[in-house]
Amino acid sequence: MISQDIDERGGKIEIATSIRKLSNHSPLIITVWGQHPPPGNPPQFFDTSLLNEEKSKQEMLKAWVKDQSHPSNDQNWLVWLEATIGRVMHNNMRFAIEKKRTQGACVRTHAKKIQLAEIQLQRDPFNVEVRDILSDT
Repeated sequence: MISQDIDERGGKIEIATSIRKLSNHSPLIITVWGQHPPPGNPPQFFDTSLLNEEKSKQEMLKAWVKDQSHPSNDQNWLVWLEATIGRVMHNNMRFAIEKKRTQGACVRTHAKKIQLAEIQLQRDPFNVEVRDILSDT
């Protein structure tokens, strides 16, 4: 059984046993992936870390300049600025989601590697190759 608090935090919950070390019981690893979106429109934040990556930085700069000329009077600036910010934020959110997916895939790959290595260690606790894999992961 799992508490409702934990269940409500993730869309996917994974459970695996880890290697037995000091007793006849195996530790239980619970991984919670993702969260349900909050109701309504969630606030959007600009992920400044994406400016360190050349591809996303260039795409956001392109979205900023686009093919629109700058407004000539004070009244048009607000409309121009809102449209420009909207394009940049759209690209920023797209790249942030892509970055999170890539990081999640990397974490899942490492977790699977660790799980498989721990299974091998249960069979042979002195397997040096498997211990090296665990130390690298």
